[in-house]
Amino acid sequence: MNSPDARLVLIDPKMVELEAYRLASNCLWYADDDENIYQVLCNTYDLMFDRYRRMKAAGEKNSTEPAIYIFVDEMAALLQTEYKKQYIKMFSKIALMGRAARVHMILCTQVATRDTIPAAIRNNIPTIVCLRQQDARCQKYLLDCKMPELPERGYAYIKSPTFSRPVKVETDNVWQTITEGRN
Repeated sequence: MNSPDARLVLIDPKMVELEAYRLASNCLWYADDDENIYQVLCNTYDLMFDRYRRMKAAGEKNSTEPAIYIFVDEMAALLQTEYKKQYIKMFSKIALMGRAARVHMILCTQVATRDTIPAAIRNNIPTIVCLRQQDARCQKYLLDCKMPELPERGYAYIKSPTFSRPVKVETDNVWQTITEGRN
């Protein structure tokens, strides 16, 4: 998030992880219960769609408006509720269309499986950072390929359109690797 005008949408189903940031000046919305979370996702989708209307009217393919980052902690907790189907539908739409409108998602989970990050969402997220997973199957699902090893503490794999295959980097260098496109 290099831009000082970036906006945040914070989704916190555990109710304690992102609470400290809810009053930040760049926080558009904060939600920590199912009804509010779904409404915030709908609002974010509507905002993204409004950007597409303005882009169309201006004859542009990419938005010049401030970036919006949707932070979700914890995806597994979110998808174990009665709203699971609605959440998956909204996340899938945003993942598919968000890039040009500058709406990005940062989805956190301790266990990356088809249940916590469905393929319809995973396949439309251009950059994935994989920290240590509980086993190689989770890592393989997340990165969509088998890596020779699980990353040790302090390292992560990054899957990005910039690289032909996932690269291993020190966690301190993840953001630099993503933004500068080198490892």
